[in-house]
Amino acid sequence: MKNRKNQFTIILLALGAFVTGTGEFVVSGILELISFDLGVSIATTGQLITIYALSYAVGALVLVMLTSKFDRKKVLLFAISTVVAGNLIAFFSYHFAVLMAARVVQAMSGGLFIVIATNYAAQIAAPERKGSAMATVLTGFTISLVLGVPIGTFLAGYVDWRYVFLIIALGTVLLLAGLYKLLPAIEGNPSPPFKQQLQIIKDKRVLSGLMTTIFWILGYTMVFAYIAPLLSSTAGFSIKMTSIALFVLGTFAFIGSRFGGYAVDKWGPNRTISLSLCIHIAALFVLAFTQYSTIGVFITLAVWGVATWTTTPAKQLYLVSLRPESSETVLSFNTALMNVGMMFGSALGGIIIQNMDIVNLSWIAGLFVAVALIFIRRSFYLNKML
Repeated sequence: MKNRKNQFTIILLALGAFVTGTGEFVVSGILELISFDLGVSIATTGQLITIYALSYAVGALVLVMLTSKFDRKKVLLFAISTVVAGNLIAFFSYHFAVLMAARVVQAMSGGLFIVIATNYAAQIAAPERKGSAMATVLTGFTISLVLGVPIGTFLAGYVDWRYVFLIIALGTVLLLAGLYKLLPAIEGNPSPPFKQQLQIIKDKRVLSGLMTTIFWILGYTMVFAYIAPLLSSTAGFSIKMTSIALFVLGTFAFIGSRFGGYAVDKWGPNRTISLSLCIHIAALFVLAFTQYSTIGVFITLAVWGVATWTTTPAKQLYLVSLRPESSETVLSFNTALMNVGMMFGSALGGIIIQNMDIVNLSWIAGLFVAVALIFIRRSFYLNKML
């Protein structure tokens, strides 16, 4: 009975990851609507993604450390309550500055929730299912790309875009009630001092692997953040067609995240990461030519989604294998730097479309992913020399 209750609780934690992921990524699908409604440029509106990524990194790293000694149930419920508040602020945003503030609240609380929820799932699961429990929570985050973002984008084609955030807030309130009732209390456990955690970065293999994270997600975000205006400009996509394109991308991103776990077990991190990054680079270069065709866009997005998210579980497993005694710290840095890369990706994407034709976005992004490939090959080389 207890195991069944804990399994249901883990599903609720995964739903929490789903709503926070939807709140994060849906802006990419409705970027043009927000830009037009609030009277700011596309490039400026794209900074909603930049500020979210930076704030998420703070939540995932700094807030997790600051709250580590407190009861985990209280911290998690506080985090998910603040997610509700952030989405309600977004619903009442009739000025760009207010929407920016809403994104900060959403992101910091979302980052705090994801890290704690993932660890919570591992602690309440049976010993032999800890890894599976953590993967379930992270799968909820990935499914937000498959369902949450395209559905939110589709709805924004019929109602005011602000109602997307209201729906997220209302869904999160129901989730909060379930978690309040079912979550067992877990005592806090202060983490090591930040200075001590920084020692991990002195390992050049880990540092190179983390640099891979930054450039990999930077290249991905440069295109993903501006996918709506890109497809509108090149392929003439309406908001409804963009929602379908995002559904295709999200579906294959989910397939990639599941395949990545299988591939790294079968072929190892070296081959899996290297090959997926090569295909990622190729897809971004090819998109520069296929972005004018509806069929070409869908095929390229499918390949791009699989390749990008195949890298994720393989790279996480590789980083943990380098410092297994400090796995949580390594993954915290990886999560934080992933959002730093997203921040730079959306910021650079905005600069590019302000100063160049948006059609150049994908091949420039491909160059940054190529840098990620160089860094991971360097890490593999250093690891082999030990």
